[in-house]
Amino acid sequence: MNTVTVKRSPIVLIRTFAIIEVLGFLGYIVLAQLDAYKLAIYRDLPLFSHLLSYSTAKVLFLSGAQFLITIYAFFRWYYETYNIRPGSVSHQKGVIWKKQKTIPLAKDISISSRSGLIGRLLHYGNIYLRNPNPGESLALKEIPYPTRYKKIIEQYAGARDREKQIDPAGLLKEDEHDQLEFKSSLRFDRRAQGINRDLERSAMKTVAAFLNSKGGNLMLGIGDRREPVGLEADYSTLERQSSDGFENHFTQVFNKMIGPEFRHLVKLSFHKIDGNEICLVDVSPAGQPIYLKLDNTEYFYVRTGNTTTPLKLSELEPYTRSRFSDES
Repeated sequence: MNTVTVKRSPIVLIRTFAIIEVLGFLGYIVLAQLDAYKLAIYRDLPLFSHLLSYSTAKVLFLSGAQFLITIYAFFRWYYETYNIRPGSVSHQKGVIWKKQKTIPLAKDISISSRSGLIGRLLHYGNIYLRNPNPGESLALKEIPYPTRYKKIIEQYAGARDREKQIDPAGLLKEDEHDQLEFKSSLRFDRRAQGINRDLERSAMKTVAAFLNSKGGNLMLGIGDRREPVGLEADYSTLERQSSDGFENHFTQVFNKMIGPEFRHLVKLSFHKIDGNEICLVDVSPAGQPIYLKLDNTEYFYVRTGNTTTPLKLSELEPYTRSRFSDES
């Protein structure tokens, strides 16, 4: 699981610019009411009054102030971020003086989201995090698609504890089911004794199906009889013949077929079982439909029992409506 960085919705920036424009207009009206008084003072400043007329100086002053405030507002929005990590969420803000607040994501944390009428129309809102410990609360304000990030936070809450509970050796005692599948390799065809790209596609179909369903675990390096055969054959096909090279290749294939924006939902870990190194691909459920890209065509896969199944177009809409419906 990687860090997910969230910025406040651009709608916030547009609203801020609109407020600045209104305040600038009101400022111009106020100064216009005091022109006689201001003009007398301005004439006592020979250095400026000889160079610029009062009207010109007033416009330049208001325009300059408005410009500087606008620039500051932009950078304030630009540098404000929320960082969602396994086990914690942090809020960083500030242009000149940086401030940061971080709270842990415990399993019993309270997570809620809320959007007003305009927020629902423009797809932004707030997420509220509250830990049982006093003072451990944080609000992610006016972020885009709050229900989507709420689901990511829920997946990351207690992530370290969840990782400790996965026992690869214990999984080998189970039969394949809707959240578990075994494959002997990612790309090396043991029968043909060479690289087979169809194996990569098969693995990504399973990953996409887990993302679209309840999540699950794909174990690579496991034979047909659930015996650990290892990843040495896969390693031998890579430039970097190691677990690092394997994970890097997996990421490249994943990014091409599924998309880098969803990579944080998939965690790879490597384990030795009976002297053979295997890879556990731990997939969290996605908060939106995931499409697999194959030969310039997109497919939608789900898990049905212990198989990976493509949905027909007529089945897709009702499934995604029931599976990915936004819930506050």
